[in-house]
Amino acid sequence: MKRYPRGIMATACIPWTEDYCFDEQMFRQEVDLLCDNGLKNIYLYGTAGEGYSVSNTQYLEIVKAFYEETRCRQGVRPMVGVISLSPDEILRRIDCAAAAGIRDFQISFPAWGAVGDSEALTFLHYICDRFPELSFMHYNNGLRSRKKLGGKDYERICREIPNLVAVKHTAATVYEILDLMERDLPLQIFFLEEAYGYASLTGEASLLISLGNINYRRTQEYYQAGVEQDTGKVIRLAGEFHRCLELVGRLPAGKMDGAYDKLFVKFSLPDFPQRLYPPYEGISDEEYEIFRAEVAAALPHWLEEI
Repeated sequence: MKRYPRGIMATACIPWTEDYCFDEQMFRQEVDLLCDNGLKNIYLYGTAGEGYSVSNTQYLEIVKAFYEETRCRQGVRPMVGVISLSPDEILRRIDCAAAAGIRDFQISFPAWGAVGDSEALTFLHYICDRFPELSFMHYNNGLRSRKKLGGKDYERICREIPNLVAVKHTAATVYEILDLMERDLPLQIFFLEEAYGYASLTGEASLLISLGNINYRRTQEYYQAGVEQDTGKVIRLAGEFHRCLELVGRLPAGKMDGAYDKLFVKFSLPDFPQRLYPPYEGISDEEYEIFRAEVAAALPHWLEEI
């Protein structure tokens, strides 16, 4: 039995006003958009949600708005990410969000220096053991934390940490997918679009969306094809997502993840601001228009279905 339900997971990006204040009204519109499109697993403050940059005041203000907007939605499980170099700061933020009603959290290793094997386990114990009543997902981001866990690591961790329930695995290779999926792990593994198709044909996998914010209908169809292990449909839809990813490759490189995720949200919410919290820069309106035209030319049915 998996410790966390299978499903589609999406991030709620943070909209900033021109003077870099939290745009609560636009944020609530975005959360409603995700819920209205049948998404049950929504998280706040991953890399795309600029969880690395918010102050304690901003953190709690946005968490409260997030919980208020999701609490009456049947079946929705709001999740809050916590990113910090300080484990004690992580504990404080979890405690504050839990007091506001949040039960699910996303954590990642400190990014100042890569942790060793025993240090990784120590970190997870330090956080998860303090809150046995809460559930935790590990953001397995080797790019930023410089420590990426594999199936063997999670086998050991699962035995020691019962409230670690899921993994968000990005930039997965075929070998990493097989390493995770062929083990009898009780963790629910969320893969990005480019890895989900293959993973879903090997076992119970979940979908983490990024490009999927462009077209929620296609996202749901892709996810369901994986659940049903409809190989032909999985391959066809994976090809569409791959074509879209190729178009993303034409955008300016080197930007923070949130720049691209906010770009995808703009397809459904045209007024969603593209600015990132300083000093990072988002995608310009001109770049968005070029990208939208390219998507319309390559995948016209995607825009017709929005």
